[in-house]
Amino acid sequence: MLNLFFRKNFYDGWDNVMFFFVPNLILDFAVIIFTALCIPGVTVFKDAQWYLFVWIALAFILTAVISTVALAWADNSKKIADSETYEVREFFKVLPSCIADGIKFGTSIFVIMIILALSIKFFFFPDGENQTVTLAGLTAGAVYCWVSLSAIMILSWYPALRAEQHKSYFVSIKKCAIIFLDNLPVSIIISIYDLFQCLVSIIMLGVAPGVAGLTLSRANALRLLLKKYDYIDELQKNGTRASSNKIPWEEILKDDLEANPVRGFKEFWMPWKSE
Repeated sequence: MLNLFFRKNFYDGWDNVMFFFVPNLILDFAVIIFTALCIPGVTVFKDAQWYLFVWIALAFILTAVISTVALAWADNSKKIADSETYEVREFFKVLPSCIADGIKFGTSIFVIMIILALSIKFFFFPDGENQTVTLAGLTAGAVYCWVSLSAIMILSWYPALRAEQHKSYFVSIKKCAIIFLDNLPVSIIISIYDLFQCLVSIIMLGVAPGVAGLTLSRANALRLLLKKYDYIDELQKNGTRASSNKIPWEEILKDDLEANPVRGFKEFWMPWKSE
């Protein structure tokens, strides 16, 4: 399953990378505005404590904007993963309807990141003469960090799941937790893969793969995982007990494997010569 995921996701990203520029450049512009507004805090207002609250407010707004754009582009990512035709204008059409869920999604991520940052600061780098690093503190800090990281990995499924089902926010988050726990090794591997994409995005100044690439990877992963649940449901309807640990991936992904064969050099750079 993972081999097909990596191959298909790379092919889909390669074939649609030009369309990634639309949401990614919008977010680049948002980051530039955020940076421009924060610069006075480093120079003019460096001694003003109130400017810290301005930074926090701006960071929250930026997180909400990124979340909203991610949810809007997730609909197109689903169509790319399903090999359906799509238009960039559909992204702008659904953008207003994503604002409410985008704020909820962004708030969840922002709160978790604040908790994670405070946990690291309090337990691993305590201030004051009477505050020292202890074994109990390190243990508590590790627990807080792992819980926060797990919550982030759960939330990372939300854009793809919302595009797939369009359920209410909290119902979707509950399903995201189920997907994460039921597919823990796969979720961790894909999260590491997304982290690699984030590093590449920083090098590429957010142009590619960026948020568009991240939503596509989750759309592809969710699409393949849902076929597992369809297979289990079909067995249960026939009165057969199914185990999520014994899935014949080659059988249920046969059509996808045939539709995504290994490409050669010509298929990437000179597709007109591969025919």
